[in-house]
Amino acid sequence: EGSQHPFGAMNIVRTPSVAQIGISVELLDSLAQQTPVGNAAVSSVDSFTQFTQKMLDNFYNFASSFAVSQAQMTPSPSEMFIPANVVLKWYENFQRRLAQNPLFWKT
Repeated sequence: EGSQHPFGAMNIVRTPSVAQIGISVELLDSLAQQTPVGNAAVSSVDSFTQFTQKMLDNFYNFASSFAVSQAQMTPSPSEMFIPANVVLKWYENFQRRLAQNPLFWKT
């Protein structure tokens, strides 16, 4: 509780949510005729780095969604528990290594 990490506080309140997503299917010819936003900038981050960052964020959010306090834990000999700070440390190390060398994982 109260620790600083990139996704806010660890106290995750599970409340029901409703979301609506709209998808528009357009012909390629129609898209080619549209004018791009004037102040839009092309991303300088390559697609692999962008994918990796999104993957890290998704993993951390997914793992954090299962967070419970020690008082909420019920003993279950068949399950293993990993402290959230271990996942956060892995996340930060992976980000640091990716920033230093985006292809570090190939070695």
